Amino acid sequence: MKYCPNCGAENQKNAGFCEQCGYKFTSLTEESTATNHSQTDIPEVATPVRQATRAKQTSKVPWIIGIVVLLGVLVGGGIFFASYGNNNSTAPASSRSTTLSSRDSSTEETTETSEVDEEELSQYDQVIKEAKELTINGDYRGSSLKLASIPVSDLSKDEFSVIREAVQDLTQENNVGIQDEKKKEMNSQGNGNVATPSVSNGGFAGDLAKWANTYTFYYSQGGQKQSSLTIAANGGVTQNNYDGTQYFGKATIAGASGSILSYETNALYPNTMPNTKSIRPDVQINVQWDVGGTQTFYGYLSYSSRLALTDGIAKGSGVNEVWISY
Repeated sequence: MKYCPNCGAENQKNAGFCEQCGYKFTSLTEESTATNHSQTDIPEVATPVRQATRAKQTSKVPWIIGIVVLLGVLVGGGIFFASYGNNNSTAPASSRSTTLSSRDSSTEETTETSEVDEEELSQYDQVIKEAKELTINGDYRGSSLKLASIPVSDLSKDEFSVIREAVQDLTQENNVGIQDEKKKEMNSQGNGNVATPSVSNGGFAGDLAKWANTYTFYYSQGGQKQSSLTIAANGGVTQNNYDGTQYFGKATIAGASGSILSYETNALYPNTMPNTKSIRPDVQINVQWDVGGTQTFYGYLSYSSRLALTDGIAKGSGVNEVWISY
């Protein structure tokens, strides 16, 4: 007996159809065949899927290997270059760039300084030329004013030694010319029977005559404009300033003693403030300025065998006015 899978009715074992609902029973051969087909189909369907999966997995392997190799190369290369950079004795590129930049900057600065010096030399040569022309034409005061436009700080430089010598020579010549003019003026007044005051040398005679000299301002501090100071044999005083102005006065000289403030005067033209010191003056020179006011200078012989004048007045960490002969 067998039961219908459709309605559950009982049928004969050999029945081909269900007696109740007519359902066709499958033979054993068909069932075996169907079962075989079913079992065969499963592998046929599953096999491509597994193959595709394996293919995908297999296709990923070269990429993974390539990525691993690439990372290994990059890491290894980084370690190599880092080690090479640390062990290499040559300066880093940035240091070389900085060094080269510094050298270039230094070269440019030297070239620029040289160009400035050449330009100033040319400019001062022109000043000397114009001053000489004025001196030749008898305009001694105009020549002195022209020379006063050259800063003493530049005259102290070795590269301006020729200019310095020319300034000194012309200044001396102008001072002599100015004194001669004053003598001629006084003689002219005397010949015209004009009453003139007696000319006094202010004491600049005998051993004191040497103090009638030309002096240059020794060290300039802020706000000072003095350039040169000339004391004539008759006591006449002329002070030239960098701004082109001049002061005139009358000087008298006498002996002096005591202790007065001054500078160390070993250098000819100091670029930095010299050390101060106390000196024992040989003379005292009193100047009565035409514009009003008086000023006292104390004279002494410096270690460099030049005549020096100081007003002995402290200014900051230095001295107000110190003058020294050429």
